[in-house]
Amino acid sequence: MMFKRAARTWAVLLLAAATMVVPVERAAAEVDDFKVSLQYGIGYLPLAIMKQNQLIEKYLKAEGLATKVSWTQLSSAQPMNDALLSGNLHVASGGTAPFLILWGRTHGGLNVKAVAALASMPMYLVSNNPKVNTIRDFTETDRISMAGAGTSIQTIVLQMAAAKEFGDANFNKFSTQYRNLSHPDGLAAFLSGKEITAYFSSPPFQYQALEKPGVRRILNSYDVTNGPATFLVAWATSKFRDENPKTFRAFVNAWKEAEAFIAKDKRAAAELYVKESKDRSGVEGILKLLNDPEIRITMTPENTMKFYEFMNKVGTVKPKAASWKDLYFPEVHNLPGG
Repeated sequence: MMFKRAARTWAVLLLAAATMVVPVERAAAEVDDFKVSLQYGIGYLPLAIMKQNQLIEKYLKAEGLATKVSWTQLSSAQPMNDALLSGNLHVASGGTAPFLILWGRTHGGLNVKAVAALASMPMYLVSNNPKVNTIRDFTETDRISMAGAGTSIQTIVLQMAAAKEFGDANFNKFSTQYRNLSHPDGLAAFLSGKEITAYFSSPPFQYQALEKPGVRRILNSYDVTNGPATFLVAWATSKFRDENPKTFRAFVNAWKEAEAFIAKDKRAAAELYVKESKDRSGVEGILKLLNDPEIRITMTPENTMKFYEFMNKVGTVKPKAASWKDLYFPEVHNLPGG
């Protein structure tokens, strides 16, 4: 009897010891190669600053981690989402729309959420067709270039505008006229004056398009959303955040420092962006954009729910979200988002 009691006591002690060890092992097993992706455009400036100034490495070191940081640059969010779901990428970045689509797809599973907003900025739909002054003037011969056509934030804005002009049932009226080209490739195709007659992009590309005589703006995204709206965000899976708390915290802290750096010295930020992107606008051109009151480099989500509510209404995103906080990780819940 004494032997059995002793055996049971040892079993309880061993079980208790095992349960104490598990959290320690999980905490120590963070990724050794942190993989982050960005795209083209001034909206990705915080990520460019993080990369150029090695801010993530700085905060990883402060967390006691010797993690490598690997950067990838892709032309649209879809390949990023594929890489994120396969585990080949830890943080993706892009338009609010492709993020929301993945949020909906992974709801109740990997639970993808946004880390923070990258920027609010207007997106211009421009045309070189002299007969087109509004989207009502498009005919079947017009071709509209967009990065990530079909799932991009520009696509959703155009769908919202079409629903307003032609009724909800016609929200996808222009889908057969999309041409899926990266912002740089789309700009080149548009300026060539051949097939592409309309170009829906973002700063600085839309301003470069407007420099050509005969090109004019026919739609401003801020008119569709009735004010500034988050254009770009960065997102990750809840699984990654849960399993890599130190790495995730280092990324958020690096982001905060990058945003503070931009606010403090926009010229220095412009110089780093040009160094990273090789943007032909040059430092003065980028600085002009950063001083534009319509362009906000901010972690605070703005008008996110307008995009979500439309996408939910037309069935692009099906799960219900009560507020923007259902879409973002808690690290930004203290911000006055929307």
